[in-house]
Amino acid sequence: MNRAKFKHYGSKKDFKKIYLIAPRHPDNFWSMQGTADILGAKTLMPNSALATLMALTPPGVGIRYTLADENVTAIDFACDCDLVVITGGTLHAQRIHELCNEFRKRGRQVALGGTYASIEYDRCDGLADYLFIGEAEYTWPLFLKQWTEGKTEKFYRQKHYIDMKDSPPPDWSLIRIEDYVNISIQTSRGCPNQCDFCDVIQYVGRKYRTKSIDQIMQELQNALDIGARTVFFSDDNFLGNKGFTQKLLASVIEWNAQQSRPLSFSTQITVQVADDDALLKMFADARFSVLFLGVETVRKESLDEVHKGQNVEKDIFERIRKISRFGIVPFIGLIVGFDHDDEGVFAELEQFLVATDSPIAGISLLNAPRHTTLYKRLKEEGRLTENTFSGEWQLHTNIIPKQMSPERLSFLYWDLFQKIYQPDLFEERLLHWLQNVEYFSEIYVNKKADPRQLLFGIRIFKHFMVNEDRHVRALFFRMLKKTWRINPKLVRRFFTVITQYSHFHGFVNRDRRK
Repeated sequence: MNRAKFKHYGSKKDFKKIYLIAPRHPDNFWSMQGTADILGAKTLMPNSALATLMALTPPGVGIRYTLADENVTAIDFACDCDLVVITGGTLHAQRIHELCNEFRKRGRQVALGGTYASIEYDRCDGLADYLFIGEAEYTWPLFLKQWTEGKTEKFYRQKHYIDMKDSPPPDWSLIRIEDYVNISIQTSRGCPNQCDFCDVIQYVGRKYRTKSIDQIMQELQNALDIGARTVFFSDDNFLGNKGFTQKLLASVIEWNAQQSRPLSFSTQITVQVADDDALLKMFADARFSVLFLGVETVRKESLDEVHKGQNVEKDIFERIRKISRFGIVPFIGLIVGFDHDDEGVFAELEQFLVATDSPIAGISLLNAPRHTTLYKRLKEEGRLTENTFSGEWQLHTNIIPKQMSPERLSFLYWDLFQKIYQPDLFEERLLHWLQNVEYFSEIYVNKKADPRQLLFGIRIFKHFMVNEDRHVRALFFRMLKKTWRINPKLVRRFFTVITQYSHFHGFVNRDRRK
């Protein structure tokens, strides 16, 4: 139970006990578990939805919360509680069903919410005593009042999108910051784009809604106060409103420059961020180290078929190179298996990574989540292998490809994925990336070094000395020396990339039969 910590809200004399559960992540590359292991953490980031539920507890309601993040600690199925609360995404579906069934078998009431329950609510009917569909900022306080008064409903559905300014800062009091690599902060919900394969807009809509700048800065201060060193802005599109992003970055730069040990950041964003040099400079000045970019593919026909042609409105090669010149690592997200993908696309994607000197890329197989435009189209065409989508984008696809067999697609997919993380090919891309960095922010040059960085450095050294094969170990020491010679200011960025490389190299070379 996360070291048996609990948090009281309201009266301690007459209170209800709630057990909050975040299910364990499946072993996939998005969990970045390899990176967490190297840095001495137990998982990538805590569950912000559960921490937000705690903060939403209304005045006058007596609740004692206990938290179990299954990525950090074991579930206590014998927990003495009045209600078990479980949240997660489609990726956690199997574990969510197991947890709900086990606790209800033991006589515990269960409340289920999150993206899985909201998007796949028909699969959750009867799974829990209380089902929350949609955002919970308004329905959770209502439920707590009704529950403590003994008058509840079975379904709590948020029919209209909430005002993000009503979403409070998450209560992180039940976590140990040492267990996590990042603290996550969500500044917005909604994405104006309409990619056919994306189910995010099914949950949060296309209207871009933001918290206030003051709210976000308070969450940053909270993260700093609990000892966070890095923050992941968990927005689905951090550039949904360029004007807002510029104002937020200006506030982050001003705040971060005042800290004795400033934070570093990462987020996911559209490639259009590269179209404004002044904006990229702000990202660098704010200390963004990594931007995840949903490039998907370099074939315009493939992008057009899923309504993501905005990616190639301008030269995608130059867009990625420009981001890199500002010292920001472009984490490239690629997808294969579009209708316009033949076998030649794999060589095109490899050459794209080489030409843009992109050291890190995650490659997925195209899938069709339920309720998406892509799902509806392929179902009408009879090209779905199954009606349900597991949430797993790496190990299989629920789509029957158009220009090759599923077996051939899978073979070429893994062949490319393994190839780009061969030590020599990765080393060449990383070396060129380091050599092409042009901008180094001068804002933080006189800041004290965080003493934890030395500890992380020791852990990284130990990992490559003990846990990697001789080829990867040699790569590590060669590139560390070359990085220092190019510019000592790039050593921190090298450590960021090399830990991600270790994770991906291990993932693509594991035994997939297990």
